[in-house]
Amino acid sequence: MMKLFILSAVMACSAAAWAETVTIGAEDDWAPYCSKVGNDAKGFAVDVVREAFKAAGVEVKFALVPYARCMSEAKEGKLVGCFNAARNSLLENDYLWHAKPMFNARINIYAPADSSESGLTPKSLEGKDVAVTNNYEYGDDFDRNTKIKRSVSNQDEQGFRKLLAKRVQYMVAYEKVANAIFSKNKAEFTGKFKAVGMTAEPGLYIAFSKKHPDSAKFVEKFNQGMEAIRKSGKYKSLETAWP
Repeated sequence: MMKLFILSAVMACSAAAWAETVTIGAEDDWAPYCSKVGNDAKGFAVDVVREAFKAAGVEVKFALVPYARCMSEAKEGKLVGCFNAARNSLLENDYLWHAKPMFNARINIYAPADSSESGLTPKSLEGKDVAVTNNYEYGDDFDRNTKIKRSVSNQDEQGFRKLLAKRVQYMVAYEKVANAIFSKNKAEFTGKFKAVGMTAEPGLYIAFSKKHPDSAKFVEKFNQGMEAIRKSGKYKSLETAWP
C-alpha cells in the first residue's frame, strides 16, 4: 500500500512539473544549431528552446522537418512555431515574435579559396550567381535585393558543391553552419573556400504562428523562460557547451 502511495505521489509530482506541452517545428539539417541526429533534435538552438520552455514549466517536443516546410506550417497554423528564423522585414508581419533573439549569427559570403576579393556586401553580389538555400534568410539587404541572381538548393552542402564546381560565383552561409559542413566533408572541402564578405549578423528567433490558437500564450512562456535561463546562468553554460 505504501509503495502504491509513493508511486502515485511521484506521478503527481511529474505531472505538476510539466504544466503544459508544446510542439515546435525544428529544422532537420542546420548543425550546430539544430539538426536531426537519429530520431532526435540536437544542437545549441534546440537546447536553448528546451531549457527556456522548461524554465517556464512547459515540456517542448520537436517536429523535425526541412526549414521551408517548417516555416510554412507555422505560418498556416499547423505548428505553434518554427526555428531558427532570422527575423527581417519580409517575415515581420507573418509571424509573432518573442522579445529578444535566442542568439545572433554571422552570415558570410564565400568564394573559391584562390579569390583575391574581400569586404564584399550584398550590393557587391548584384548581377552575380549566388548559391542560397531554399527559404533561408540572409539579412534585409540581401533578401530584398532583386538584382542578385540566386541559385537555390535544398541544403547548404549542395550550395558549396555548386561553388566548388564553379556553377556559381559565390555561396552565402551562416559561419558556424559552414564550419560544421567543412568539418563533416574534410576530404572534399578543406582549403577550397574562403569568406570574402558578409551579408548580415541577424538575431535568430522562433517564428510563432499568427494562426495557431495557442501561439500568443507560448510566446509569453518563452519570454519568461529566456529571461530565467539568462539570469540563472544556464544560457551561458549552453553557449560554453556549443562553442
